Amino acid sequence: MPDQPPHLLLIAGVGGLSPVDALAAARRATPRVSLVFVAAWSTPDATRQAWELATGGAEFLVADDLDGVVDAAVALHDRIPLDGVVTYSELLLRPQARIAARLGLPGNSPEAVAVAQSKARQRAVFAAHGVPSPRSAVIRGECDLDAAVASVGLPAVFKPSLGAGSQGVHLVCGAAELTASFHAALGADTPFIQEDGAFLLEEPMPLEGAAPSPYADYVSVESLLFQGEAEHLAVSDRLRLRHGYIEEGLVLPSRLDEETSRQVIDCADRAIKAIGLTHGAVHTEVALIPGGPRVIEVNARAGGPLPNLLREAAGYDFAREIARTALGARPAGRPRISAVAWFRFVPIPAGAWRVVSQRTVEEARARFPQLVRLGLRFRPGAEARRDTTQHLAAFTVVGASTDEARRTAEAVERYLDIRLAPLDEPRGAGR
Repeated sequence: MPDQPPHLLLIAGVGGLSPVDALAAARRATPRVSLVFVAAWSTPDATRQAWELATGGAEFLVADDLDGVVDAAVALHDRIPLDGVVTYSELLLRPQARIAARLGLPGNSPEAVAVAQSKARQRAVFAAHGVPSPRSAVIRGECDLDAAVASVGLPAVFKPSLGAGSQGVHLVCGAAELTASFHAALGADTPFIQEDGAFLLEEPMPLEGAAPSPYADYVSVESLLFQGEAEHLAVSDRLRLRHGYIEEGLVLPSRLDEETSRQVIDCADRAIKAIGLTHGAVHTEVALIPGGPRVIEVNARAGGPLPNLLREAAGYDFAREIARTALGARPAGRPRISAVAWFRFVPIPAGAWRVVSQRTVEEARARFPQLVRLGLRFRPGAEARRDTTQHLAAFTVVGASTDEARRTAEAVERYLDIRLAPLDEPRGAGR
């Protein structure tokens, strides 16, 4: 039997790259890709169609939940031995790690992934290894609230220990507000806040940034690990926070000077090693505050838009390299950034809204040739609520300079003209 390309299992279905984009990235690493789709949050039909158009001697599987992913992978391995397993989703990292450990495939240990996904455990590990991070207290029940306030003080940042996309993260100013936030978090119904049994109260750091600068006072470091060695690919700036702790965007390349970048990368590197991550993509958020950088959090996956930003700014196929490392291949070198990529999230204002009107993707793409990606989260007439998703739109523009990219991004946002009306207003009203 002739040698076949390596067999890669992709786990998809919620979060991260879209399943179709994730499949395309995996196939750029090897033509032989099986896919297990987690159907707990969405239907697999569109992904199945994309897989069928590009199949290469592998299988398409559907799992009802995360435990079913592991069972499906083990059974598949018995039929067609796997050479690697990959996901681009925060929510699917645990089954990926369990599969890799059970089948002896390249990947992070389940323990390291569990620490990376628990902000409470991260804080404990950082304290034990001298990694600078904000002062915090763990809340596991209402009986812990008073002690947390005594330790951290108020105002403070309340956040779920195991959450993604900044869901549930906000500033609390009083004890009653903290108690209400704790009970609301216990009842949250979103896949982006998973059961961890813990919440955090943390000292607030001045991250928001101030006008006229477009930047927040924190950055992110994108890294790719292979057998315990880290290649730190890029530092990206974050856009100023004007709606609480909701992310508003990223920019490549960073405006930081060489010395500050070195300090930020060193801080991220120490945090990654303390957690014990050894393989694949890592996204580390680092605060730029007086006294030196502090780690906000480490994530054992790529930052959401970074694979696309690195392709636009440097022609670097980060998503493919993640898949290649999952197959045990040493990644390519660092990207060389030659353009500015500006990614913008358009946040939903606090409250509940109806989308009255907006320009279409086709209209915006025709108007702005520098607009390389645009996703509108809602159609006119749909309801948009901050407690279910945080953004009205997301888009990427490219430019030859930071100023050019910024001007284009601001023009695109104005042109989209997304008009909202409070849900209690009659139809026909809007702003």
